[in-house]
Amino acid sequence: MDRRVISLYMSLGLMLLFVGCAGKTVSSSSGDAASQGGQTKSEQIQPDAIKMVPQERSFDRPSGSTPVNPALARSTDSENSVLGDVFFDYDRFQIRKDAMPLLDANAGWLRANGNTTVLIEGHCDERGTVAYNLVLGEKRARATKKYLLDLGVAASQLQITSYGETKPFCKQQNEDCYQQNRRAHFVTK
Repeated sequence: MDRRVISLYMSLGLMLLFVGCAGKTVSSSSGDAASQGGQTKSEQIQPDAIKMVPQERSFDRPSGSTPVNPALARSTDSENSVLGDVFFDYDRFQIRKDAMPLLDANAGWLRANGNTTVLIEGHCDERGTVAYNLVLGEKRARATKKYLLDLGVAASQLQITSYGETKPFCKQQNEDCYQQNRRAHFVTK
């Protein structure tokens, strides 16, 4: 195939991706004051940078892993159990109040272990497009990183990535399972 034709198809694909994701509006269902007052609060999620979308949706989780209990909000990997995962509301990337004490503890551990680098992985449930969930996962990882930076963790210790919906922890299609997949997961390096 001619390079010009390939370039044309790639350009059209990127334009469709921008048009499809750029204007998606997210409504709050978190029970905040605006929602309770009958008003709807919405925000737009704009991609900071479009990343390559994985060619496959890998729904495999590591063997031997067990579902996470969001109430406990602890990491699921035994080697990373010192840092707890934080969970997010549907279609949201703001840090929830119940996640703040856990992030405070994570920040204390990271400040005490200044030589440790951590990768913050943003994850989503399967609802939404792959591209939208990659952006939402990145927003969750960025929000988590910003919270830790505000608590005095060195920027050199924190890296982020997004897996969107491609690495779910739980595969069932119910709210309990979806909640487990809407998370920022910490991987120590």
